[in-house]
Amino acid sequence: MNSQKRCNSIKKYLFPFLFVLPFTFCFGQQSGGASTCNIAEPICSSSELTFLNTSNGSVAEIGPDYGCLSTQPNPAWFFLQIGNSGNIYLNIYQTNDLLGTPNLDVDFIIYGPFLDVLDACNSGLSSANIVDCSYSPSGIENAEIEGAISGEFYMLLVTNFSGDPGVITINQSSGTGSTNCAILEGLVACDGDPLELSAQTTGAETYFWYEEDPINPGSYLLIPSENDQVYYPIETNNYKAEVFDIDGGLLNVFEFSVTFLDVPVISSIIEPYIICDNLNENDGVGQFELDSWNEEVLDGLDANTFSVSYFSNEIDAISLENQLPNIYINSSVNETVFVRIDNTNSVLTACYAIETLDLLVLLKPQFTLEDFYLCTFTNGTEAINDPIMDTGLSTMDYLFEWTENNNPNLVLGTDSFYVPTQAGIYSVLVTNRLTGCATTIDNPNTVSVITESSPPDNLTATVVSDAFSTTNSIEANAISDNNTIYEFSLDNGPFQSNGTNTFVFTDVAYGNHTIIARDINGCGEISVSVLVIDYPLIFTPNNDGINDTWQIFGLDNKMEAKIYVFDRFGKLLKQLNPNTIGWDGTFKGKPLPASDYWFSIEYVEPNNLENSRRKEFIAHFTLKR
Repeated sequence: MNSQKRCNSIKKYLFPFLFVLPFTFCFGQQSGGASTCNIAEPICSSSELTFLNTSNGSVAEIGPDYGCLSTQPNPAWFFLQIGNSGNIYLNIYQTNDLLGTPNLDVDFIIYGPFLDVLDACNSGLSSANIVDCSYSPSGIENAEIEGAISGEFYMLLVTNFSGDPGVITINQSSGTGSTNCAILEGLVACDGDPLELSAQTTGAETYFWYEEDPINPGSYLLIPSENDQVYYPIETNNYKAEVFDIDGGLLNVFEFSVTFLDVPVISSIIEPYIICDNLNENDGVGQFELDSWNEEVLDGLDANTFSVSYFSNEIDAISLENQLPNIYINSSVNETVFVRIDNTNSVLTACYAIETLDLLVLLKPQFTLEDFYLCTFTNGTEAINDPIMDTGLSTMDYLFEWTENNNPNLVLGTDSFYVPTQAGIYSVLVTNRLTGCATTIDNPNTVSVITESSPPDNLTATVVSDAFSTTNSIEANAISDNNTIYEFSLDNGPFQSNGTNTFVFTDVAYGNHTIIARDINGCGEISVSVLVIDYPLIFTPNNDGINDTWQIFGLDNKMEAKIYVFDRFGKLLKQLNPNTIGWDGTFKGKPLPASDYWFSIEYVEPNNLENSRRKEFIAHFTLKR
């Protein structure tokens, strides 16, 4: 018995039994040097195990039924416990060196299932319990455990038949089952928690407990007055129990490797995790990178020893369920989450602390810039002033940087407002002096489009209907060197536009009319007058100043017009010159009676002056007294 061996106990797997000879039971280390069953080492199939083989010519102990293994040279014993039920398939291969190709003959045998390791080593290594066995000359073996059930134990013996020095590797290749890796830990507890070491043995009379001497590792010191079958250690160390029967005979020796883990201490309230709103809407909901706050949470604790995880509620934090993702978007404004700090030196024993963490999202500066028109080539009729892009924020609270898209690296101004002098797309970066939160570049609210616009360079208005038409039409044309769109008004009526710079007014009355064309953006207007040729149907020569004479309106000198007035019998009463005020309703100085009178006009069509053919128009009108 080697009482100096330091190993981890698996107390939870021990069952009381009686041995004729004393044994030392120790579990937890994986060196591949366990030459007998009673010191078998734990193995976890999901964690690849690689170890130096034994090549000293030793043979396995006498007693077990080794099945297909007619010889058992250079043995290495392991045990495993089933975690998740199902089939488990292992690869076992042996090489000359760590990265070599399997080339050294390796063999194995598996026993099980068992309630515990001690039961297996005592009487379970029989032919009835052989699960799989191979004695092939290959450097790689495939072991199978089918139908394994959670909680069961299996024993694995691997032998180096080649006898050459080398490396053996064991891992799980496939299968729906898995093994319990917690058995690799040994005895672990959190600082301050009770931990029971049990050396209970059937037929035992006396117990002696020892602890390893910290000054002389490997040597043990008797613990005074500790003679019960259980012992409760309070610090990390290696412990040993010797068990004697009533006659003083040594029954068993138990060795325990005990580790007490530091419990994380959160010394103060964790500082809030504050970010600026970094998503599309400036609404207090942002994207957090939780791992980036780990250092603040640990507050000096060793990141190699302690891990940090985040949860939405305390229940999930305690049960380690529904952990929040690292990239996390808060579900409510100013949300509180729960932080769990775990000691990572154990996968079985949870030594942790839980604290709250406030997630705060600060809003970016809020304002909205409008688009403006910059008036050029003005004529004093513009209805808008020079554009002022104003954030409405204070320079005491915010920093400003105005830029234009064509040269975004040139800062045009640092005030809360900016007055552009030319067209362009302007942006402003606004930063809160206190929080450091800034607007998002190219956010529509931070951009103002300045467009140049101007009044028409020239305006023409032409009567496009024939003289004396039933309906009269005027076509207005605004002329400009830029792409400005204009709108038109007739005699100060409502402005109208069809999206082009030409507009036709229809059903226009006779007489003088004023056409106005203006920039639809308010950057100025221009006007022109035009006469529509027509005649009044009624006139009243009563000297009241209204319709006292009759004349044809809108005649152009170019029309070479001659106007004649007749009574209803065809008698010529008056020949009018287009430039006079018209006929006053008299003949040879005497007023004529109220009646219908006729007129004729000879003229050249004003809309077709190139064709000099004269036209004649005859119609009648009414004189009323």
